[in-house]
Amino acid sequence: MIDAIVSLTNVRVAGDPTFFPGADVSKNRCLVTVIKNRGKNKAGQEMTDEFTLVFWAKYAQTAALYLDKGRAIDVKGVLRSHTIDTGRIKPNGKKELQRNTNIHVKSFEFGADSKKELVKRVGQNIAKAIQEGLLPPNCTITPDYLIAVSRTPAYDYNPQLAAQTGRYGNARVFIKGQGFLGNGAVAQPVQAAEGNLAQLEAQVAQMKAALVAGADVNPFDGK
Repeated sequence: MIDAIVSLTNVRVAGDPTFFPGADVSKNRCLVTVIKNRGKNKAGQEMTDEFTLVFWAKYAQTAALYLDKGRAIDVKGVLRSHTIDTGRIKPNGKKELQRNTNIHVKSFEFGADSKKELVKRVGQNIAKAIQEGLLPPNCTITPDYLIAVSRTPAYDYNPQLAAQTGRYGNARVFIKGQGFLGNGAVAQPVQAAEGNLAQLEAQVAQMKAALVAGADVNPFDGK
């Protein structure tokens, strides 16, 4: 029988792992239930799939130590089915058996924390730092402040600003006939536009004339 390979991306741990120690490390086993969000149905209800992951040997120890509820992981494994005795007897007198299918993990990676989990962990670290005297007792810094991401506001390309900085956002600016701005290019000072529009237009015209008159430069010719 050929094992069916399964890949799960960004599934989240649904509860505490269950660890089964073996006679040696290779026999250690850990069961982890994970859920995968499939979006919402027409009624607006969340739809999820539930899977049981089986970790073996050192993976079992890693899962037991580091996986907790809400933790995201990416998993690759194989489907394995087995039958268990439920301990119940059917009306016909036969044992009631249950067929279970699990995913035996071959490799996995930790995924990104949700904001909720990240705020929780940062908050715990702040409290620990205060307790250990690394932060003052009256520290008012919050987890939300620490995990906030500052992004550069969007703005239109400004030739004069690029001439001064050599960049547009995070990108280097290359102009045909002039090369990379900021790399030997002459930067034109930015003048206040208010009440000085004629001077500003004259400067822009001078820059355009310089570009037209300049020789072509290939940024990849190693010169």
